Amino acid sequence: MEFTRDKLVLNSLKLYMKYGIKSVSMDDVAHELSVSKKTVYNLVKDKNTLVDSCINLIAEQTDMSDFCSDSELNVIEKHIHIYKHISRLLTEMNPSFEYDLKKYYPNQFVKYVKNRRRNIFDKMRQDLKQGIAEGYFRADIDVDKLTLLNIIRIEGLKETDIFEEYNITMLNLLDELFNYHLHGIATQQGLEEYKKLTENK
Repeated sequence: MEFTRDKLVLNSLKLYMKYGIKSVSMDDVAHELSVSKKTVYNLVKDKNTLVDSCINLIAEQTDMSDFCSDSELNVIEKHIHIYKHISRLLTEMNPSFEYDLKKYYPNQFVKYVKNRRRNIFDKMRQDLKQGIAEGYFRADIDVDKLTLLNIIRIEGLKETDIFEEYNITMLNLLDELFNYHLHGIATQQGLEEYKKLTENK
C-alpha cells in the first residue's frame, strides 16, 4: 500500500498529541510509521513543514460548522454534544503539545489558536441564537459576550497544574462548568428538557 502525505501527517499528529512535539523527532516518525527517513523527507521538506501540515489538519478535524447539524436534535441536545466533543479534545491531548507548539512553532501556534477559537465561537453563537428562538434559552442574554466568556472558561482549563493541587480532573470540572452554564442561560422549558435528557442518559 502506498504511503501518502496524508497518512504521514495524520499519524505524525497522533504522535505529537500523545508525546508532545519536541520529543518526537523525524527519526521517531519514520520508525513509528515503519518507513524510511528518506520517504518522510520526500513527502515533507522538514519538521516545520510537517508541524504546519498537522495544524492545518487539526483545523479541518475541528471544523464545527456542520457539527451536530442534525435537524432532529434540539439545541439542548446539541449543546450537550458540543461540550462532550470539546471535553474529548481537551482530555486526549498531552499538555506538552500546546506548550511545544507555542515555544518552538509560534506562527503555527497563533494559527492553531485562532482556528480553535473561531470554530468554538461560531458554533456556540449559532446555537445560543437557536436556543433563544426555540424558547430554551433566555431572551435577555448577550450572545456575543456569553460566547466569549465560554471560550475564556475553556481556555482556562488548560492550566493543568491546578487540577493536581485540588485533586480534581479536567473532565469533572468540564461537567460542572456545563451544568453551571446551562442553569445560567436556560428558561424553565430549557431546564426541563435538560433534566429529561440527563436523567435518561
